Amino acid sequence: MKKAAKETINLPIKKDEFSQKKRAGWAATGVIILAIEIYIAIFIKGGFIRHYIGDVLATAMLYAFGRAIIFKVTPINLAICVFVISLFIEALQYLKILEILGVKSSILRIIFGGTFDFTDIICYLAGCILVYMFENLSMQKNKAW
Repeated sequence: MKKAAKETINLPIKKDEFSQKKRAGWAATGVIILAIEIYIAIFIKGGFIRHYIGDVLATAMLYAFGRAIIFKVTPINLAICVFVISLFIEALQYLKILEILGVKSSILRIIFGGTFDFTDIICYLAGCILVYMFENLSMQKNKAW
């Protein structure tokens, strides 16, 4: 009975195909993006890179860490999950949750973000679309070889 159930569930990414090497690659990508995000937060005080590219990279970072941890989920589902998490965080910013909780840590304020901005949502969407497209293209390229 279990064998029949497993055959009906057709996941595009199988556990044996998603090696530890690929997971480590995604984790390394997430760490590199995190380092770029920290650099942007510390050294770039405004402008296009801080306000827009940083948000696009934030969703790419979440996707990379998500792919390193969760390998059974399809790329589209992971991209949607990352977008929903990003929307949740932006909603908490709108509600000013850091002020309500009395968070004083500047590190947490940098990580979480302090103000709601509708353009952030557009950047999150763009980031999710870009990483989804990147993974799909790389998967197609691997199948062609």
